[in-house]
Amino acid sequence: MPSGPRPRGTHRASTIRDVASLAGVSKSTASRALLGQAGVSPDNLEKVRQAVLRLDYVPNQIARSLSASSPTLLGLFVRQSGSPFYAQLAGAFESQAGVHGYEVLSVSSDDRPDEANYRSLMVLADLRAAGIVVATPTVDPRTIRQIASRVPLVLVGQMGQPDNPDVPFVAPDPTRGEVLIDHIAGLGHESIALTANPPEHSPTQWARVELMQKQLQDRRLAGRFTVLQPGTSITRTVDELHRAGITAILCNDDTTALDAIAAAEQLGLSVPRDISIAGHDGMAPLDHAAIGLTTYRVPIEAMAAASVELVEKLVRAEKVTTGGVLLTGKFIEGRTTGPPPPP
Repeated sequence: MPSGPRPRGTHRASTIRDVASLAGVSKSTASRALLGQAGVSPDNLEKVRQAVLRLDYVPNQIARSLSASSPTLLGLFVRQSGSPFYAQLAGAFESQAGVHGYEVLSVSSDDRPDEANYRSLMVLADLRAAGIVVATPTVDPRTIRQIASRVPLVLVGQMGQPDNPDVPFVAPDPTRGEVLIDHIAGLGHESIALTANPPEHSPTQWARVELMQKQLQDRRLAGRFTVLQPGTSITRTVDELHRAGITAILCNDDTTALDAIAAAEQLGLSVPRDISIAGHDGMAPLDHAAIGLTTYRVPIEAMAAASVELVEKLVRAEKVTTGGVLLTGKFIEGRTTGPPPPP
């Protein structure tokens, strides 16, 4: 009998040696690629990916043993399991999936390199999950395309990927950031700052804040757009904005808003008497009345329900409209915003 890699459908399960042989790389290189470790060139990584797809390689014996008995399993790939946003999304997703008769296996990316994302998603695919929901914007479009070709896949919390227009998505409506501008402008503020993380950190957040910047311009309100690079001092940022005449800061998320409030107090400023500060996301416990943060609550429960419904339609081979589902949240008025200080 000839040796070497065998195409999918043969009796013998493929091994890591088969993957390495078909990819034309060493066994150690193939192993590092599958484990998401450093030291693998993009060219070799792509060769290993293609070999895995051709051989239908299952990374380990545990995956093989589970794959035959997981028809009601949904995979959930979140960005950071410890984040309030993703923790609540995971909880809501598990509840909604349970209503539909599914068990959920959650895996966290923790912003690792995409090689590790690819490995984790391949494990979920090889467990024969009925479908996978990806709740992190940092997965490479090539990985999404390859996993979606094997398993029904839905993106949640992000507005899709231009390179994968056929992959459905569920996201908060980015235009709804305007309700925060309505609120702050209604209080009389005319000099407003927006903060945002870099676009590579959160493309969906960046799109929302860019729309908010345009809305400020359309209303002829003075605005500042501050990008919070890693290591940025929030205290220095708040100080500079206040000295520049900014009377309200609309932060990219609730944690940043609380950091800005603490910075203002450190600078001797009173919130909201001297400067108003609002957040975004409305995640518990930061939305508690005792904190009193003005924010916009993202519709976590509705996002989870919509993503389960979409992935179930794909599992059933039902037609899914190209594009995504954009959902509206709720504005929460707290004690951290008020009229601007007198001139």
